[in-house]
Amino acid sequence: MTEVPTIAPIPWPASCYPPAVMKQYRALEAAPGHRALRGLLPRYLRPGIRVLDIGCGVGIGACHIAASGGQGVTYTGFDPDAAACRQAREVLDDLPRNRIRGDIRAQSLEEYLATNPSPVDVILWTFSFHDCVSVAEEQTHAALCASVAALVLPGGQLVLMDGCFAPGVSADEVERTYEYMARIIGHCDRGRYFPAEKIAGLFTGAGLDLVERHDVPLMALARYLDLSHARAALFVFGA
Repeated sequence: MTEVPTIAPIPWPASCYPPAVMKQYRALEAAPGHRALRGLLPRYLRPGIRVLDIGCGVGIGACHIAASGGQGVTYTGFDPDAAACRQAREVLDDLPRNRIRGDIRAQSLEEYLATNPSPVDVILWTFSFHDCVSVAEEQTHAALCASVAALVLPGGQLVLMDGCFAPGVSADEVERTYEYMARIIGHCDRGRYFPAEKIAGLFTGAGLDLVERHDVPLMALARYLDLSHARAALFVFGA
């Protein structure tokens, strides 16, 4: 697992990051996971592609796509949080129309899959894998991940990022990580993070190829907070 190298400064244009997003994601420019994603996305954005954003929240994924060179992207985002979806619709409406357009749906992953959706070129699934797939319900993991993998068109990609812990983490660091993240995101994910190897295995087991895998700190102040084992695992799987 390697860190994404920083070759040039990453622009964060105001036209692609409306105030509603910047209010929700304070110090976004310093967030290691979002910076890694921005560095990676341009490699997979082709004009006119269709993108599905799983657990889209307030639409930060749409912002990243617009800022990373998306052109004529047709975007569908869904999230079970109706309030987040209302904000996401406003955010999407504020983004440059020549870069990205689409719709937002207030649905869970299971509800979306039940609509028999069409496959897409790119699936974006960032920091919500553990919200959509319950770590405690292991009997559901393979089927859910296989259903998502089936939505990637041949030649397309699944770009997935979520929190995890590096080997050697102590119980104390795990607890302090969950407590710190709860202060940032407003709810506690205690015990819900998947091991990175488990995520990789679920999607390679579903028939996707592991194209890229990177590892960055989960938060900007990880070293200062002595939370060096708290990581964001970033994967690209190809169909």
